[in-house]
Amino acid sequence: MMRKRHWRDRKGVSPVIATILMVAITVVLAAVLYVMVMGLGGDTAVTPTGQVTNVEEITIEDVEVYKLTLSVFSPSTKFSNLNVGGLVDGPLALTEYKGGRLVAGTVYFVDNTGDGTVSQGDYLYILKRDVGDDKVVSILYMPSGGVIVEKDLSSS
Repeated sequence: MMRKRHWRDRKGVSPVIATILMVAITVVLAAVLYVMVMGLGGDTAVTPTGQVTNVEEITIEDVEVYKLTLSVFSPSTKFSNLNVGGLVDGPLALTEYKGGRLVAGTVYFVDNTGDGTVSQGDYLYILKRDVGDDKVVSILYMPSGGVIVEKDLSSS
């Protein structure tokens, strides 16, 4: 006569399958933790902080410009990640100034250290005719879309 099997008599998952499942769960949890720690789970760009320490109105080759002297931006910030807003033609990317005639619709930067990042004493040239009526310009950090600093040029 055949004996009736009860659920209590059954064995669990085989040890091989159990080991594979435990390893798989551990790998998935490690991957999720790595993504969270490394910031790959979304836009985590932090807007740097910095200042415009001085604004001068000067003339370069018969073109009137605002010269904005910058402080160090923290964390270290590349000029290629910056735009300037508050201008007549909208936000403009920065172009390195290496001498010569200044062109309307362009914001120039002077990188005194030559490392491509904003350092103490670096500056921007913004053509006066490019500045909007309210005379407030913003230095924007493109990865986060945030404003690093706003400066009212009418009080210079």
